[in-house]
Amino acid sequence: MAAATSTGKSPARAAREAGVIGSGGAGFPAHVKLEKPVDTVIANGAECEPLLYGDQWLMEARAAEVIAGLKLILDDFESRGGKPVRGVVAVKEKYTAARAALESAASGDGRISLLPLPNVYPSGDEHFLTYEATGRIVPEGGIPPMAGALVHNVGTLSQIAQAARGEPVTGRVMTLGGAVENPMIAEIPTGTPLSHLVAAMRPKVDDYVLLVNGPMMGRIADDPEESTTKTMGGLFVLPMRHPHVMRMRRPLSTEMRISRAACEACRFCTDFCPRALLGHALEPHKIVRVINYDKTDHATVTSSWLCCECGVCDLWACPMALSPRVIYRAFKKKLKEAGIKNPHARNGLTAEYYRPFRGVPVERLVARLGLAEFERRPPVGEIAAPEKVVLRLDQSVGVPAEPCVSKGSRVNQGDLVADIPKGKLGARVHASIEGTVTDITGRTIVIQR
Repeated sequence: MAAATSTGKSPARAAREAGVIGSGGAGFPAHVKLEKPVDTVIANGAECEPLLYGDQWLMEARAAEVIAGLKLILDDFESRGGKPVRGVVAVKEKYTAARAALESAASGDGRISLLPLPNVYPSGDEHFLTYEATGRIVPEGGIPPMAGALVHNVGTLSQIAQAARGEPVTGRVMTLGGAVENPMIAEIPTGTPLSHLVAAMRPKVDDYVLLVNGPMMGRIADDPEESTTKTMGGLFVLPMRHPHVMRMRRPLSTEMRISRAACEACRFCTDFCPRALLGHALEPHKIVRVINYDKTDHATVTSSWLCCECGVCDLWACPMALSPRVIYRAFKKKLKEAGIKNPHARNGLTAEYYRPFRGVPVERLVARLGLAEFERRPPVGEIAAPEKVVLRLDQSVGVPAEPCVSKGSRVNQGDLVADIPKGKLGARVHASIEGTVTDITGRTIVIQR
């Protein structure tokens, strides 16, 4: 029998009804991850992406809520599985205030321990955390439950605790920074236009771009009227001609041409690849060889499925600033279009001997990216709620949510506006402000205050 929350619902049901998704990654619906018990639940407090500080603040200010969410899962898994379940809170060793708050919140519960992490990138990767917490390696192309572990971002755990009280997801903590006069950590309603945030941040430069979610795995937002989502943890104003911006905007054709001309076959990209260091059959240096010479190396092409696109190969390892990652991304797209699935699924892997020595130091990484002047923790602040929000229906992995309101409907903050199609994978969407539904499209619901 599943353990119940204060609302009498299981954590999975509460998370489903509240629209909780993975706030630190791809946005996988949390209720699906909670369906099958495992023996280890990992709270991911690494926040390894440079420039981001929202999770660090959340662990300090809402440690009790994070631990409450973790305990709900442990209780539920133990109730259904009939055996003890271990909770591990993975947090960087240098986050002393966060560690103290979490230790205090977890005190007295012998199931929960803290796992100090080095300040390296990508320590927040769920494969990295699973190995550090359990000593087990996730199979190629697999997910942590295949190794008996479940990884949830600390923000997601906080939202699960809120869901247990009947509170749906209507916003998230974001880091706002870059070349601005008013950087801050703030809680932002889902669907807020980026332009509204930029106006409050007050850019110091006229020609700029908007970087979403950090410099390693983030992206450049092409439309300033794009809206925030449940997975958007950061927004940064960067000068248009900043070297890192220019690197991020380099087209695939340029990457291919430079790779053909400049690759030294040094294999540094493979030596530092986090997946390769866990024994996965991923060798980034070979992908350049494939586009240059050996186009029949099908194993290397299909190994694209194993790439997590962390950016270590191109933004840290390569002395020629080439990007196997971008090439892998293009190959993955082609494989998907051709209906070719991942054939790599080896288990029982062994980590490389040199793995402990090849984490990427975050301070040196930030310096290499040319972003040291922006790597500072901003103060906590507030931004006036926007006059309208544009709620995307496809914020999670799976199919888009289906609107359950109509144009002209009056809604309160927290009201359900779009539900999961029956029998499908997805996540609910709730109103993040009070107002009137002024437009519904195939992709969005617009609410005017």
